[in-house]
Amino acid sequence: MKGNFVYKRLGQRIYDERKRRGLSQEDLAGITTLHRTHIARIEKGYINPSFMTLYLLARKFRMNVSRLLKGV
Repeated sequence: MKGNFVYKRLGQRIYDERKRRGLSQEDLAGITTLHRTHIARIEKGYINPSFMTLYLLARKFRMNVSRLLKGV
């Protein structure tokens, strides 16, 4: 699928932020309403997360969505 690179870059950004904060996927799942496998699929670029999912992740990372998307 063309455009998959955007999902992969977004996933890498979320992965990097999670790792920078010392969180596992299970830790992140525990502080959000997301399932661990959903987080894994986002990080691998397999799916396009909704705006609400991005908003939820950004809130848990204590940043706004535009900062989360920076560089993607």
